[in-house]
Amino acid sequence: MSRDRKLIQLWQQFIPLSLSDVSMALGDPLTTTTLAHLPDARNNIAAVGVAKAIAIFCESPIIMLLHASNALAPTQLSRRALWKFALIASGLMSFLLALTTIPSIFAIVGEGWLGVSPSLSSSIRSTLSIVILWPLAIGWRRYFQGLLIHSGQSNAVAQAGIIRLLVVGGILAGGFTLKANGAVVAGMSLVWGVIAEAFAVTYLARKLGATKPPELVSTPELPQDLAGVWKFYAPLGGTMMLGWGARAALVGIVARSNDGSIALAAWPAAWGLVLVIANSTRMVQQIIIRNRKLIPDRFLIIFAISVGIVCSLILLSVSGTPISEAAISYFIGNDRELIDRVRPVLLICAMMPLLVSIQNALQGFLVSEGRTWGVNQAAWVGAIVMLSAAYLAAQLGQNGAIAAAIGMLLGNTMEISYLFYSWKSKV
Repeated sequence: MSRDRKLIQLWQQFIPLSLSDVSMALGDPLTTTTLAHLPDARNNIAAVGVAKAIAIFCESPIIMLLHASNALAPTQLSRRALWKFALIASGLMSFLLALTTIPSIFAIVGEGWLGVSPSLSSSIRSTLSIVILWPLAIGWRRYFQGLLIHSGQSNAVAQAGIIRLLVVGGILAGGFTLKANGAVVAGMSLVWGVIAEAFAVTYLARKLGATKPPELVSTPELPQDLAGVWKFYAPLGGTMMLGWGARAALVGIVARSNDGSIALAAWPAAWGLVLVIANSTRMVQQIIIRNRKLIPDRFLIIFAISVGIVCSLILLSVSGTPISEAAISYFIGNDRELIDRVRPVLLICAMMPLLVSIQNALQGFLVSEGRTWGVNQAAWVGAIVMLSAAYLAAQLGQNGAIAAAIGMLLGNTMEISYLFYSWKSKV
């Protein structure tokens, strides 16, 4: 098979999966747009941004269930053990999220660790109380997504993602029409969107045969019980918990910057727009895990870089052209000060899609080889550099949102460097 044909084949597998992530990422700017046109816009945008940072931290340990499901799908025993693990882990994370809604605990986490002002506490806790089932629904959804990807049913993953986006959009539209409380509307759209997607992906997996037990009962290289799955998964879960925990801590740095009040609104608004494009590259990892033994590594690397370049150019065109101001104001309203804080962040982050694509490619190589501790170690490097760089930039007087963007770029770059080192040196 020619190189061009191999790349076309990879893109054909990738695009439906990418659409799934894009549909998920679109929820952020749609939510910001809705909040921007409801009463008390700036405070609600900030409150929902903080609440989502906390919620994603509680979700983070089970984010890698998709990767594990894809990797462990070939054998019956591995699937069964992972399903039990997914239910236990996801349930525990929802319980953890529920604990953060208790006033005394939130006072420690939100007002103490993150430096959130008491005036935002009520709105943040209201949003958190609504999204308690988020981690459980995420874990359930990701298990069945992995089975669909392994069976070559990428289009089904995309279809379920579109259903999620329609539910999110419908709830936001209803909230906008009724002029409802922005934080409550945002929380409802977040949790019911992912619950709808979980139901859809489960139905499609069963309908298309992805849940049919594979012929292989077990293989020596794959875990066969809960203990084995834990050993395989712990570094991956720890990686995501560390990464999203660091991003939650980043909110604390933003809150304590010289423009903390507006930065708390500017950073999630800008980062939500960046993620619409950057998240579209994350499924590169699933393509690499699925095709590692079928296509040479050099073609997989070329594919990952091509995806990253295309998506970075898209983000650059959105943030660095004359129409960018109109596009930004469409998403976040006509708050001139907020627009002025968001636009430079988008320009700084134009390289993020390329970095995220390369990061996920290297993670895919390591996961496919079972070397999950290398992924975890790289995440430590990235988190430390990200927080250190953002803190230093903020201390030097840089605006909070820009300090966060600088931290994200440097952190990702250093994480990629360590992932490459781990892959090539067989650490």
